[in-house]
Amino acid sequence: MTLFSVQRKSVLAASLALLVALVPQPGSNGAEARPHRKHAASRNFVPASPPLPAENPRRQAEPATPQPKEPESAGEEGAAAPLPAARPQQGPVAVPDGKPKPESGPEPKPESGPESGTEPKPDEKPKQEDKATSPDRVYQNACPAIMRGDVDGELVPPLAEGACGERSPLRVKSVGKDKPLIFSAPVTVNCSMATVLAEWAPTIQAEAVRNFGAEVETVVTGSDYQCRKVNNGHVGRVSEHAFANALDIVSFKFKNGKSTELASGWKGSPEERSFWSALHKASCERFMTVIGPDGDAAHATNLHLDLGCHGQACKSRICQ
Repeated sequence: MTLFSVQRKSVLAASLALLVALVPQPGSNGAEARPHRKHAASRNFVPASPPLPAENPRRQAEPATPQPKEPESAGEEGAAAPLPAARPQQGPVAVPDGKPKPESGPEPKPESGPESGTEPKPDEKPKQEDKATSPDRVYQNACPAIMRGDVDGELVPPLAEGACGERSPLRVKSVGKDKPLIFSAPVTVNCSMATVLAEWAPTIQAEAVRNFGAEVETVVTGSDYQCRKVNNGHVGRVSEHAFANALDIVSFKFKNGKSTELASGWKGSPEERSFWSALHKASCERFMTVIGPDGDAAHATNLHLDLGCHGQACKSRICQ
């Protein structure tokens, strides 16, 4: 054998050993060696089909968990936004009234009940006011003189006639507690007038006994509440009668049968003149306006009493 033949066999043996080393062997840990591209291309070597890796047996025992779907929109700078952590499913939350409350979402509006949100119990019905005992509120004022018993009267509905009216008028039958002055017919005045008339009553009873020997049985009155101008005129200011703030006195009847009228008694008998003069003086001390026969012709038959405002501070009086 020649030296060239020996060298050729050695080269072939070395090449074969190199090929064997490059071909992947079965039974390895899943990684298969790839042949060197240079040698594979030079020899047109086609390796055998690599073996498929076996599936992990533990995955078959685990239940299939649905994967959350990735959002279509990307996060900051084009990166996928992180998925929120999965929230455990919970049942409806119980509330004290026994009704299930939704886990999330806006609170449902109550179908009934007060604005505080509490609903009445099923076995309870909302109470309704008894109109016989709880009339609609009209925002009137109570009169302390009636509550004290100084005035026998009652609150009547508000009066409203254009510029005229009174929010809390009274229908008064008598004034004064111990020895009341009884009106021949109930009069409509406000609480202030009724209160001052009650203070005026004891002086009138005392003058009646002093001049006529008996107490007053009844008082005859003229105008009380009337929506009109002063002296029933067509022009001028509105009268205090239009605000239930005035009363006209016409005559008195005494318990012994005697009587006196302003029209004839102002300049009548001595007892009449004394009585009406004392009555006029006592009136000017309590009321803001007093007008009698000496004031004007319109008051020749009636003594006008009112609590109207005179002067900037409402402290001036008119006594005629």
